[in-house]
Amino acid sequence: MESRLSPLARELMITIRRFQHRGKKKHGGPMAGRKQSEGMLLMVLRGRVDHGEPGIMVSEISRILDVTSPTVTQLIKGLETDGLVTRGSDPSDRRAVRISLTDEGVRVTDSFIQEMESMVGGLTDYLGEEDTRMLVKLLDRTHDYFARREEQEQAGEHAEPGQERDAEAFDKGERPL
Repeated sequence: MESRLSPLARELMITIRRFQHRGKKKHGGPMAGRKQSEGMLLMVLRGRVDHGEPGIMVSEISRILDVTSPTVTQLIKGLETDGLVTRGSDPSDRRAVRISLTDEGVRVTDSFIQEMESMVGGLTDYLGEEDTRMLVKLLDRTHDYFARREEQEQAGEHAEPGQERDAEAFDKGERPL
């Protein structure tokens, strides 16, 4: 079967694959051996719950991460087993369960956040201000493209190849002819 991808689209696909392969390398540091989703959950807890407070409910974590509650529950089980999170009752509703970080969870999460900030700061330094701003703009537009595609698929709309809206015209609020 002959590919219908343009040479530029093929080049983009190869570049994206290079990132996928980088992500499979073993990482050291505070999140060694952990899933990306676990790191995201820990960062949500760190950003939303002051240490010592009752924590937040699974449904709120689910909403923030845009995943199902059973998915969050499974992540919490593993993190709880490792001593990074704890479940506690809600002071106003004892039936409700709230999730918070343990002391070790705070330490691991803070270390992970420092590692991420160092990595992103290093990339910003490497690219420089102009290229970093361009990367942010392009990633935002890429996100918007995939979000529109997903919305179209959910609405049952299927654009034919070459029928997608012109991204630049869409950014200006115009419809291409």
